[in-house]
Amino acid sequence: MAPKKHAGKDAGTAPKRRTRQTHKPTEPGREGRGRDAVLRVLARGPLLEVRCGAAAAPAAGFDRAVTFDGSTTHFGVYYQTGFSNGPAIAAGILAVCERDYAAMSEFFNQLALPNLPLNVVIAPGIGGAYHYGCTGTDLYCDGDSATPPNLDLTRFLMVAEAVEVFSAAQNRGWDCGASNGEGLSRVLATELYPAQLDGFATAAAWLDSPRPDWVSRTDPTDQNAVSTGCAVLFLNYLHYQLGFAWPAVVAAAGATLEACYQTLTGKQEGFAPFKALLDSRFPPGRPSGLNSDNPFPIA
Repeated sequence: MAPKKHAGKDAGTAPKRRTRQTHKPTEPGREGRGRDAVLRVLARGPLLEVRCGAAAAPAAGFDRAVTFDGSTTHFGVYYQTGFSNGPAIAAGILAVCERDYAAMSEFFNQLALPNLPLNVVIAPGIGGAYHYGCTGTDLYCDGDSATPPNLDLTRFLMVAEAVEVFSAAQNRGWDCGASNGEGLSRVLATELYPAQLDGFATAAAWLDSPRPDWVSRTDPTDQNAVSTGCAVLFLNYLHYQLGFAWPAVVAAAGATLEACYQTLTGKQEGFAPFKALLDSRFPPGRPSGLNSDNPFPIA
């Protein structure tokens, strides 16, 4: 998720190449993952339980002993065996996961995922969430250990990881292992669970940097808070400043955010007006003080 998704999307781990894979469990709790699958993660800091430097996933099965809690049309929900808050958080996921799936499908213009179910594995101490490869449908999500637990934290993380699966299924340019796709997963998860962004926000990392252009080019990593910060700001600019609906933004996928801007507006060079607007609100060279990813609209 430095912040983050979906422990360590932004910092604390070595950059990882995107590896795409197909996934279809053959039985509950068993996952056919290639050994070249790499972690895609969202975190506030380094993953606490997963060594991201080891790219290969286990050949089969989940990463930990789990207890199956229930299923819906599109989801299977598990929690780490012995996790005392597991049943309550699992019930919280089961109560809303189909609603959230419908919202994500709407963002992606009624896209249906080809590989199901999405297996949500809830465990304490992860510090965020992760899955193996952009198409990986086993979504490992942090579970709050407080009493009572924050159910929306796990819901937010689940959506952020599931958006990456939708992006891979769409296959039009939102790369979950790069800054544009990472940004999309964050803004859409925040759209559904805005109160959960605390600690995962990255916009200030870009505002408090020299403000490089990650609009006309895409950073080939999901672990750079500066490029991710630029991405979330630009996506929120398209939606909240320029007024484009999320399904339109998602449909305008391309290799860069500039390509998305051109498709939506018919104009060239989207970075310059975007940066000028932010410079007017947050003068370069001064701490921005921004605690969210969305300062828009700016008058």
